[in-house]
Amino acid sequence: MNLYIIAQYLDLNGAQVDRLLKVGQECIKRGHDVTVFTINRVSDLDLGDKKIGLRQKNGLKIITFNVPLEREMGALKKGYAFLKFARMTGRQGKQLPPPDVVLTVSPPLTAALPAMNLSKAYGVPLVAEIRELWPDGPVERGTMKNGLVIKAARKLEQQLYEKADRIVALNEPIAGAIKERWVERAKLAVIEEDLSDDQIIEQYEKVFRGITSKEKLLQ
Repeated sequence: MNLYIIAQYLDLNGAQVDRLLKVGQECIKRGHDVTVFTINRVSDLDLGDKKIGLRQKNGLKIITFNVPLEREMGALKKGYAFLKFARMTGRQGKQLPPPDVVLTVSPPLTAALPAMNLSKAYGVPLVAEIRELWPDGPVERGTMKNGLVIKAARKLEQQLYEKADRIVALNEPIAGAIKERWVERAKLAVIEEDLSDDQIIEQYEKVFRGITSKEKLLQ
């Protein structure tokens, strides 16, 4: 089984290991392949002027794109960085061995673009983990104000909810809001962030088991 994890904000060097990395590492232990797509801001790989780099960590193949992204950036530059990551991920993903499942995380919502495209291109299931509602969050914080951008984000949000085979919400309030937006409850799973590693892996095993007809992903 080959799993793609698309996560622009995935922190590879933080004190606390991201839960999707834990799921990926468990897949590796069980003999599966995992490729992670992220940006170099959260990696210690020195790319210099290179556009793309590859490293391995605990068996994970990690593709990092040299896409500058800082908190201090204005909305326009951040938007450009989001779309650049989406474009580079979609292009690179089509040059690699095909996945059996595509797993993406939002925010940013734009990570859904390559995830949906690769899922469609390879004819494989798509799982989306929603950690914050977009564009709701940026709008409430005042960091997304342009009406056309908000409208485009709403459309992308709807497309993701409709095309994802499973949606994983970080908590019940997020799940409730997603349910109100055209999503049948059967597609939703709530995997709380305060669960133990074993519980997170067990819950993701249930998610994957329900969408693939091949061998169980985490067995």
